[in-house]
Amino acid sequence: MNISYFIANPTGNTTLLVESPAEKRDYKKIADRLMALNPEAEQAGFIGSDENGCFLNMAGGEFCGNASMCAAAVFAEKQGIKPGEKSAVTLNVSGAGEPVDVLVFSKGNRAFECEIEMPGAKRITTYDFFFEGGNYTLPVVESDGISHIVFEGMMPEKAAEKAIVQWCENLNTGCLGIMFADYENNSLTPLVYAKNAGTLFWESSCASGTTAAGIYLAEKNGGEADISLSQPGGALRVRVKKDSRPVLCGSVIIEKNITAEI
Repeated sequence: MNISYFIANPTGNTTLLVESPAEKRDYKKIADRLMALNPEAEQAGFIGSDENGCFLNMAGGEFCGNASMCAAAVFAEKQGIKPGEKSAVTLNVSGAGEPVDVLVFSKGNRAFECEIEMPGAKRITTYDFFFEGGNYTLPVVESDGISHIVFEGMMPEKAAEKAIVQWCENLNTGCLGIMFADYENNSLTPLVYAKNAGTLFWESSCASGTTAAGIYLAEKNGGEADISLSQPGGALRVRVKKDSRPVLCGSVIIEKNITAEI
């Protein structure tokens, strides 16, 4: 099977975007094979267009803001965007309850700056989580397609990897992130488990997790927040205002196009 795909780098969160037509039942098999060929990749999605417009379906059916920015950059490039130009791209994204709007600015050489209107939170709830004899009372920001625990502090790496799998089952969700946030130093360390895709990564950056951290901070601050959070792959900025969608700002580089036999 010949598969055509893009490798894109959104703030270090290397993403594979498959443009060859594929059945949803084959997503995980194709994603597993491509990620084995590209060990630097942290996630895979499938892009195309149909009667409803441009779409992005993640391999695990989750919502991913970084992949959405990558897909928007690819579609803008296909539509002929030139350096210095802006293009508005609307995407139907897996896990999102409604279409996602992305503003793409071309810097040239396949580098882009993007602003994406992220899905807001359905609710923020505090849960008691138990793990290896410990009790953690933590906020969970629940959104369409993914939920995030905001953990102010840090856990040992191996413990966190065990905890996220257990807590994902406790919450009965298909995709869960733990965002280890240090608001005083404007930093974030993202861990994401996509149960349906069978992937668990300490991500270089996480757009939906950054948004969740911003939403939680806005709630603490009385309704609004504007913060840039430094992550292993670079910084992402999120703006949260009352009665409007959160806006996330980040960068994307389309590194290459590949056709592979899998």
